[in-house]
Formats: sequence, structure tokens, C-alpha cells
Amino acid sequence: MRLIEADGKMLLRRRGLPVPPGRVFGPDERVQTMGNGAVVKAQVLSGGRGRDGLVRIAGPAEIEPVVTAMAERLRAQGLPPHILIEEKIVAEVEYYLAWRIDDVRQAPVMLFSTHGGIDVEEHAELRDVVWDPLRRLYPHHLLGFFRDAGVASRAAGAMARFAAGLYGLFVEQDAELIEINPLAIMADGRVVALDAKVVLDDNARARHGEWSEWLSARLEQSAARPLELRAARHGLTLVELDGCVALFAGGAGFGMSLVDILADAGLPAANFADASGGSSAEAFAAMGDVILECAARPEVKAVVCFQTMGATSLKTALDGLLGAWDRAAVKKPLVVGFAVSATSERDMTAAEARALFAARGHHVIADLDELIPTLRRIVKT
Repeated sequence: MRLIEADGKMLLRRRGLPVPPGRVFGPDERVQTMGNGAVVKAQVLSGGRGRDGLVRIAGPAEIEPVVTAMAERLRAQGLPPHILIEEKIVAEVEYYLAWRIDDVRQAPVMLFSTHGGIDVEEHAELRDVVWDPLRRLYPHHLLGFFRDAGVASRAAGAMARFAAGLYGLFVEQDAELIEINPLAIMADGRVVALDAKVVLDDNARARHGEWSEWLSARLEQSAARPLELRAARHGLTLVELDGCVALFAGGAGFGMSLVDILADAGLPAANFADASGGSSAEAFAAMGDVILECAARPEVKAVVCFQTMGATSLKTALDGLLGAWDRAAVKKPLVVGFAVSATSERDMTAAEARALFAARGHHVIADLDELIPTLRRIVKT
């Protein structure tokens, strides 16, 4: 779950981490002026707002017209015009700081650069700290790191306290990413988070009932398509795309790899799907229903079901998929493949599954290398 900046800063404020004074103004709400000017920021879930002109610095007399123009632009894009107006902060230095989960190292990692701001990716030399998730983190653990990274002595202590507090928030909220860019260092050595990008782990929703009450959740719901909402009600993930191949693949990582493979081959995916939220026949049937409804769109020419399984019963998955296939009102050519362990073959072997689909007249592939040539023959015909 990705948060808008205002919700991310609300979490920082609750944790006692400094952010600029400000508030969110909703649609048709009268804007208040600020004597020294303000920073006006559209509250949207997508990134790159600065490059898109959705973050503006405005003088006292400019605030209202800037807000009006930004609100009109958001409405034209079909987005509700929620706008954050904050006090303008003059920073002496801007840094980049983030906590994220590193899947390879299987640990939280802090990223830091002495170059923050809109073009951080172009010139930032990132330093990192890998932290043992079983240990408590205190400011003194990071003090030497910030000094070695070039942070001035008068600000190093404040940086260490902020970074340790941010890690506490990261753990408390089951976050995947908290990125502060820029993190302002004031002339007196204080730190202030001028922006906050927060991504929370959807698998932790059951522990955080308050998430659904935030504006971010309402914006996420309003932006989702009906099929995506239907999948979410079953605890599944679906993202509709604009391609020609509907995709039902086991595992989020493998599914994203298939999306890339299809795009590179000029056969873009019509969706991304992940059924990791459940391994029952009902879960696979629900996902199959949603994907096959997505496949009914005229631009979709084929459906791919390539399952990789380590422990889930292959027969369980196929019972759900075949039930969904039999219920589907519109049927497109189906390409099927399997890469499963012996454990998954306890109720049905991969060879038996291939024979079952071949008997139904579907395209069965033995290896992933056969996928693109098979799809090209289908799409061409």
C-alpha cells in the first residue's frame, strides 16, 4: 500500500519526527494563505510530481491561484483534488535518507546520500547500512556512519536520532520503504523531512485496521478498476495492463519476470496477477475467474497459465483453474506450462497435467523457451 505524502508525514509526526507545518485541503475547500509563502503539493499516489509540475513554490499572493490551477489539472486527469499546503522551509543542506527491505540480504537497509532533491538518481552516491532485524537500533549505532559520510558535526547527532526514529516507524508500521527526499538540514543543525514516500506491506493489513481509514486507502480504492477490487476481496492481487496476453502465473517474482519477457517479445501482458494470498482451489478459481474476465477484452488474443510450484498441490491449482475456464463466457487460446517440484506432484504429476490440457485441445509447452514462439503463432493466426 503506497501512501500519499500527507499520510506519510502524519506517521512521522506521530513518531515525533519533524515535518513542516501544513494541512491537506480537499475538493472545494477554501485555501488559507500563509504569510511567508508556501509549498503546494498535489496528493497523488504516483511518483515524479516535481517533474510533472505537481509541486509548486508559491508566494503569499500566488497560493490560491496555484491551488486552483493544480486542482483543475487533477480533475482533468480524473483524480480527486486533494492538495497539501505547507510552510516554506529554507534548508542549508538537503540529504537523501531511506529505509527499505533488501530481499537479497534479507534485512532492513538504510540508504543515505549527501545529495538530495529531485535529481537524486543522477548524481547520488548512496551509502548503506545493513541492520540485523533482531537487534534494537539506537542513535549511537549510526553516529559514526553519518560523520564518515560527511555530515557536519553539529548535524550528525540530529541525523542519527532522526534515522533511528525512522527505523522505529519502519518496523512499527510494517513498511517496505520509507524514503525522505529531501531531508533538510537547517542552519542551526535541526533536521526536517520535506517529503515522505512510504510503502506499507499489504500482507500486514490485518494488524493495522487504521490503514483503511486513511486518505491514501480511499484514493487507492477510487483509482482501482472493478476487476482489481474484486481480486482484492479474495485476498489476491491483480493489476490490469493494456497488453494482448492475459497472464496467470504462480508467484509474484516469476509473474513479474513473465511480464518483462512478454514485453521484450512485443507481446505485452494484459495483467499482472499473484495468487500468493491463498493456495486453495477456491483461491485459484477466484483468480482464474478474474483473469479470464480480463481476457475477454477484444485486444487480448491469448491466455498464458505457467505455474511454478514448490509445495502447493498441482491438482489443487488446476481444479480451480479448470473450474474457472468452464465458467468463462469468452474463451481465448490457452497456453499451459508447469515447472513444479515432486511435492507438488503428490496428487497429479506434471505429465498427467499436460496430458489433461492437451486432451482439451489447449497449447501445452514443456519449457518456458517455447512460450514466445507458441504465442507468436497464436497471435499471427
